[in-house]
Amino acid sequence: MENRKDAPIRQRILQAAGEIFGCRGFKAATVREICRRADANVAAVNYYFGGKEALYREVVRDLIAGTFAKFSVETANPEASAQERLAVFVRATLSRLLSPGGLSGYRGRGQLVARELAEPSPILDTMVEDFIAPTAAVLGGIVSDLLGPAAGPELVMRCQVSVIGQCFHYAMARPVLTRLGLVDYARPEIVAEIADHITRFSLEAMVGLRRRIESEIGRGAGRKRNRRNQQ
Repeated sequence: MENRKDAPIRQRILQAAGEIFGCRGFKAATVREICRRADANVAAVNYYFGGKEALYREVVRDLIAGTFAKFSVETANPEASAQERLAVFVRATLSRLLSPGGLSGYRGRGQLVARELAEPSPILDTMVEDFIAPTAAVLGGIVSDLLGPAAGPELVMRCQVSVIGQCFHYAMARPVLTRLGLVDYARPEIVAEIADHITRFSLEAMVGLRRRIESEIGRGAGRKRNRRNQQ
């Protein structure tokens, strides 16, 4: 394994910045502390990155882009059903959040996403545009197919939030769930098991909602026919 001091200065700064930004947040982290951790001159941040904000932007983009590329939320099968696509989406999302190869596999840097959501920095707009919005569009298409054409945009949106919210809760509430003894995150198969539960739970809910919507439409059409027959 490469010793930190043997690594190029730029890479050492990126590594140190990821750890410190993740632990302290963008505002509290200082260039001086990052350079001390990286064994680099303070001027190196401006030289290699152009300042603290640009450094933070590169750390976040490198982390998110790598994680999103590694775990795709889209299936390679163009004929996959909405149920299959949902399973792929949930498994990939949880892998991004919980697996050793995802965000939790990076010391300090794994907390960047949570901190960014709680204390937005100037980079959040870029994160949403480049990564979050395309992912939301994939889930929106899946949910729309599951709910059917009669579902309105507000219901689709709420179901999207419900699906992704379950995934994020297992990540954000990890310290609590661990202490309560409810989830053993160290088990290799835990991501697959949670993903299977979230998928089945969400499918049952959306299938039920679709039946209710179609039933209400059917009853409404029946009442209209009755009124026409009575005229």
